[in-house]
Amino acid sequence: MARTYTVEYTSLRSSLVNLPLSLYGPLLQRNQRPQSVAVHLKHRNVQLHVGWSGLASASSLAHFNTVLETVEIDPQYAQAVGLAKGATVEIGLLYDLPAADTVVAEPVTADDWEIIELHAAHLESTLLSQVRVAVPGQEINVWVHGRTRVRLAVVSLIPPSPNPALLTFSTQLSIAPKPRKSANGPPPKSKPHPVSKPKTPRPAPAPALRVLPPRLFPALPAPCEPKTVVYTSPWTFARITAQPWPLPDGPTKFFTATFRVGPAPADPTSQPQAKVITPSEERTEVVLTWWTGIPDMHAVFAGAGEWDLVKFAVIAPYTPAAHPAPPRPTHTHLLPRRAPDPAPHLVGISPLLARLADWCVNTYLAHLDSGVVRGVSTLLLTGRAGSGKTEIVKAVAKAMQEDPRTYAYTHYVDLARAAALPIATLKALFAFWYAKAAWHRPSILVLDNLDKILPAEIEHADPTRTRHLTSLFLHLFARSARSAAPNTHGVLCLATAASPHTLNALLGRAHAFAEVVEIGGVRRDARREILEACVARRGVGAHVNYAVLAAQTEGYSPVDIEDLVARAVHQALIREGDDGERQVALLLTDFEAAQVGFTPLGLRDVKLQKSDVVWADIGGLRETKQVLRETIEWPTKYAPIFAQAPLRLRSGLLLYGYPGCGKTLLASAVARECGLNFLSVKGPELLNKYIGASEKAVRDLFERAGAAKPCVLFFDEFDAIAPKRGHDSTGVTDRVVNQMLTQLDGVEGLTGVYVLAATSRPDLIDPALLRPGRLDKALLCDMPDFEDRQSILEAVSHKVAVAPTVDWAEIARETEGFSGADLQALVYNAHLDVVHASIPSAVPSQDGTDDTEIELEYTTFGGPARANVVSRADEAAMMRRLRQIVAGSSAQPTVKERQARERTHQEIQMDDLRRALTTTRPSVSLEERARLQRIYQAFTSDRSGDLPVPPEDVRVGKRVSLM
Repeated sequence: MARTYTVEYTSLRSSLVNLPLSLYGPLLQRNQRPQSVAVHLKHRNVQLHVGWSGLASASSLAHFNTVLETVEIDPQYAQAVGLAKGATVEIGLLYDLPAADTVVAEPVTADDWEIIELHAAHLESTLLSQVRVAVPGQEINVWVHGRTRVRLAVVSLIPPSPNPALLTFSTQLSIAPKPRKSANGPPPKSKPHPVSKPKTPRPAPAPALRVLPPRLFPALPAPCEPKTVVYTSPWTFARITAQPWPLPDGPTKFFTATFRVGPAPADPTSQPQAKVITPSEERTEVVLTWWTGIPDMHAVFAGAGEWDLVKFAVIAPYTPAAHPAPPRPTHTHLLPRRAPDPAPHLVGISPLLARLADWCVNTYLAHLDSGVVRGVSTLLLTGRAGSGKTEIVKAVAKAMQEDPRTYAYTHYVDLARAAALPIATLKALFAFWYAKAAWHRPSILVLDNLDKILPAEIEHADPTRTRHLTSLFLHLFARSARSAAPNTHGVLCLATAASPHTLNALLGRAHAFAEVVEIGGVRRDARREILEACVARRGVGAHVNYAVLAAQTEGYSPVDIEDLVARAVHQALIREGDDGERQVALLLTDFEAAQVGFTPLGLRDVKLQKSDVVWADIGGLRETKQVLRETIEWPTKYAPIFAQAPLRLRSGLLLYGYPGCGKTLLASAVARECGLNFLSVKGPELLNKYIGASEKAVRDLFERAGAAKPCVLFFDEFDAIAPKRGHDSTGVTDRVVNQMLTQLDGVEGLTGVYVLAATSRPDLIDPALLRPGRLDKALLCDMPDFEDRQSILEAVSHKVAVAPTVDWAEIARETEGFSGADLQALVYNAHLDVVHASIPSAVPSQDGTDDTEIELEYTTFGGPARANVVSRADEAAMMRRLRQIVAGSSAQPTVKERQARERTHQEIQMDDLRRALTTTRPSVSLEERARLQRIYQAFTSDRSGDLPVPPEDVRVGKRVSLM
């Protein structure tokens, strides 16, 4: 037997019910959302489908210890559907009901329809909180402001179904009107008029026309009248002058009229100015006519301000004295459907400009279809400094102003200038900007640098101001901020910010932005176009290959490229000298000189490491270097070819191997040889004990790499920050690994960023990081063999003086088991022994004098005929003076300089290397090498199900460390 419940009346002010405790408890345990549950109530012949409020019946809680359980429902709604208080009902719960696309309903009475007309916005915003289920033929009730009830009868559902359906945010409620019947009976039917007979519009109040700038209509005929001529569309002309529509054939008609300009919103920050209006200025007389190229409800003339709203009062017909009538079209005038070029001076970003212009046009067309729009449709454009955000939004707004489909008014505001204003002033400005855009609609409100007045909350800083301003902004511009948002039909907003993360988080939670568009890095083709345009605008010649310059300016923003061209022109002027008659021609050397000491704007806050290591400095590792060149150098050097590849290119590599085998040296050489920026991070630098700090350090690191792209991001000691998850009791490295996975998956966009990781223990790294798409390939930096050791010794010897008699092959045979770092230390130790051996020969004598003074001879010319006798003291003084002159001359080196040159040319002999070999030992012992070799073999080979016998040095019972 089905269990029954008792109906209890409770003022819920909705078409929902509170469930008994026996049903409420299981739903709560399963975390069932109230929006996904429908309640079926059955009482004799009454079948009712309602929604659940999410609460339990209070009367059931009061009678918890009794058998009686109740279901609570609003008394007015219960009486409307035929449920009396105390009636027993059976309750069924329905899950997974389909959602209705459209619900067609009609008011029960004419009073209900009048209430709906008055409070349509409120009903739209609160409907889902009161009704969640609809069934054809069932009544639903909605309360306005919790006081007035509106009764609606569900007629049908779309898609058609006799079963109940859920109401969601995407469901459209269509209510048929139900006007009050007239007391005098139905109006008489009007007789049909012949089609050929013109129809005269009914007299109506003079409409407000929007004044368009004459510059938008270059084909507009020039007036010859002394009075101002106003042009409107033919339909608007017929409506204002009460002429029949369509206009009859014949000469163009003219009317004299007066107009008044409507009061536009006033800027609260401007000082009011007194103005005396004379009667002649208050009502200006103009000549009214029509032209087919003007849209309806618009006017074009030079007597009023552009984009103002004016009203005309027709006086009488007007006959021009010698005014040529504008030509009547022989066909219908069609407006172009493609928007004009947004910005001819902005090159390299045509796809972005077209995307923004299409969004504006499509949004305007959607506004025309909907009629009522709640909340300003806002697009957020983000990009780093110098990426051209301001110029782009200005160009798009200008394109919408010239587009015949919109003719949008533009109001630009630089919020950086208003960042320090008081909150009360900004509140008034918010209201003024919105009123200004709404007055001139269709319009585009450009809010540049929105993050300057609505910044993100900073830790340890007072967030009161930014929260208050964000709430004020959302109150005016966001739909979800209040229950009855104003109608923003025809108003768009273009906002700019450095990043969505630099804005207050309340904007994201309130869905203030309909779309967010990020300005990415400038592609190579776009940089070439920008370079050509910048050089052409400066009026100088150029004998350069722009494709080569575009490749050398990777990571430059448009502002950086413009600054580079200016510096190149300056270098060219210096090179030309005083020859001012010749035209300046830019050469590739001018751009190379301009790049010396020039740092792009996006890299000025990024700390980059400089590397002087080239491929020739690294001996051995032939296969590893080849893979690095194929992965990083070739896609950078031959970018157009690799851009056409259908496969995804590798962007992450893991370098693993024995200590001292050149893993870090390889990463440094890659950045130098490929011309990439280099960011090096030691593993423990990212770890922080505070929750969220380590993840933020990882995000900031990848953001810095993205700003510096093309960039090599090198993680040294990678096993320290990305160990296997679950082995850390604090959970710090687990969160770092999770954040690293998110970044390496490409969710944040790693185009132009190559990730290199180096470790000697790849078995300790989390396996998820080694899967394809993250660190795609693992490269082994093995211990050098005989040929590798000889190659390493020859590469290291390039930086020191070595005698030609040195046999590197013999040294390579005697250094079995040495790593690359050990071989470098061997050569450097031999070089230090040579330097130390040459130091005693340069020690001066104990008396402080130099034993190798230069002997000088001098001859005296002129003077008296009989030479005077020169004393020994005078002769010694003369010699000291001459030695000082010779010592200070750059033409002849001093004794100490000759000794220093002799020391620098002292070379390493074979005996020095043998002597250094006796004191140098391998840094990797045989036991350590064997242990690492087993680890690397297990890492690269397939795993089997066999249980191998542990080796002797790691048998059970022996304590070992991770390293």
